[in-house]
Amino acid sequence: MRKSVVIGWLGTFMQLLIRLSWGVIALPISILLNLNPVEVGFVASSFYIGYILFSIPWGLIIDKIGPNKAMATSSAILVPLNLILFLFLRSYVLIVIIYLMEGIIASSIFPSAMKIIAITYAGSSHLTFYVAILESAGPITILLLGAVSSFILDSWKFLFLFFAVGFSVLCLLSLKLKVNSKSTEVKRSFSVLFNKKIILATLIRLGELWATWGTTTWIFSMLVVYRDIPVTLSASFLFLFGLGQLIGILSVESLVAVMGDKNVILINLIGFILVTLLIIITFNPYLVVAEAFLLGVFSFSYRPPTDSIIMKIGGESRAGTSIGFANAVSQLGTMIAPSLVGFVLFLTKSFAFSMFALDLGCVISIISLFLLSKLK
Repeated sequence: MRKSVVIGWLGTFMQLLIRLSWGVIALPISILLNLNPVEVGFVASSFYIGYILFSIPWGLIIDKIGPNKAMATSSAILVPLNLILFLFLRSYVLIVIIYLMEGIIASSIFPSAMKIIAITYAGSSHLTFYVAILESAGPITILLLGAVSSFILDSWKFLFLFFAVGFSVLCLLSLKLKVNSKSTEVKRSFSVLFNKKIILATLIRLGELWATWGTTTWIFSMLVVYRDIPVTLSASFLFLFGLGQLIGILSVESLVAVMGDKNVILINLIGFILVTLLIIITFNPYLVVAEAFLLGVFSFSYRPPTDSIIMKIGGESRAGTSIGFANAVSQLGTMIAPSLVGFVLFLTKSFAFSMFALDLGCVISIISLFLLSKLK
């Protein structure tokens, strides 16, 4: 595998670890700062607010200056931000501000990584496969969190130190990376934002992220607090959830070759809804944990074909802007879902209603997929 893909994967992994680890470290931090569920959800949402606001500007910048330079710049800024959290986290206001800033800066990393894939494998029939390799960073991050969540609960401050070191390494590697990226005029890149197919594909992605990251952000805490499932079993759920995502995402290219992008997306969206309903009606904690693997398979296998569709529509030269735009709009799902689930839990204290809130994302995606299929 090419060095550029490895660096793109590392960047994707690091920015995912920032956002997804909140689902675990929220427990000790909420105790330390005496936070309610709405406040806990808003920390995650603050990250996505910054992510959404700056994804499109970063996409234009990436197409102009190149993905390696954009990734190096972002990584350099993220180092001191995480050192501040490691050394000085004492208030709710501070963590909200830092997570907002990290969302602003980290929003360049995934579009940069996708631009690297678009350049490296332009015209390749295996584009979906390499997109899947890049997006395997998601389930691997969840697997890692599931494996070390018990340790993180006791030593959560050192996670921020790990972030600072990791982004220092990523900055140095990005500076040394050579990518054959041609500068694209902003006006030409900007035109992709008005493409109807891009807009509908982005709405599909919005619903997918709503379901996937809403579940990832809350499922650990929900199982512990609202289903009385022990921490060790909840950690096992998170681990199997991530394992299912990894297996699903690595096998998705074979399914796409047989069934096509859109059919694979539809099957996984429906599968996600059915498994969440199964989890709601299952009361044996061991059976709930066993169902985590299926939920993981269905919760991520729709991502590579969706992103592949977006890049094919946008084209190689505008890959940064098309993915940046898709990130900006679709991250509304990741911004809304954590706070919505927190609000539902605050009002109802109901595990079932919170899962229904997550399923709304899949409904949005299914409707958008149907409309996209109607366009020629």
